[in-house]
Amino acid sequence: MKDKVKGLVLGLTIGTMITGVSAYATSTAKIEVIYDNLKYMVDGNQKVPSSGQGFIYQGTTYVPLRFAGEATGKEVTWDGKNKTIWIGKKDSEFKYLSDVAYARMDGGSKAFLDFNQNYNRDKITIADKQYQKGINTALSPYGTKQISVDYNLNGKFKKFTGELGVDDKTKNAPENVTITFIGDDKELSRFSVKGGDNPLPVTVDLTGVLKFRIVFEIDPKSSDFVYGAIGDAKVFN
Repeated sequence: MKDKVKGLVLGLTIGTMITGVSAYATSTAKIEVIYDNLKYMVDGNQKVPSSGQGFIYQGTTYVPLRFAGEATGKEVTWDGKNKTIWIGKKDSEFKYLSDVAYARMDGGSKAFLDFNQNYNRDKITIADKQYQKGINTALSPYGTKQISVDYNLNGKFKKFTGELGVDDKTKNAPENVTITFIGDDKELSRFSVKGGDNPLPVTVDLTGVLKFRIVFEIDPKSSDFVYGAIGDAKVFN
């Protein structure tokens, strides 16, 4: 289904489709678009938008987002409060974990530099997949072999999701990174990841958890630096 959407939509336009030749974005920049008699074929069958019209801008074709989703069997929902478009299943409300204040960190703030960026101040990248939000750690065989961070969730969240891996900055490191999730001093789950591996999607049940801890560690005998990372780390209400 994902491939169908990709094949049908070369570009997506958010909100109501433009009805004139010129359109204004929220930044008030004026753009010139070209309307054409576009034909939409889905699995060999022609589909016609119930409203809105596609257009071409700078060589990219834009079609109504709702039509693109529904033509391929996906419901499209606009969450105005969070300025988020949902295509298909809509999850409950969530927060990026990097936007939740942490309660305590062990292992050194220099090693656990920034929840949104990595050691070199770039976005987190795992096996060429880039993340706007997440958690990254710099684990060192010469000092910080383990880093943990605690969050006082106070039972407000039901689950955690994220994609685990090793940031591409250290994808050639031979060390595995173990990432352990702990709720109220009880191990909830544990995973091992290595540089070059595809991101590992995980879900952790947080029902009733008051204190949530994430522990990143490498083997004490490790001999190289490695950045253990979690892309799109989220907690859901």
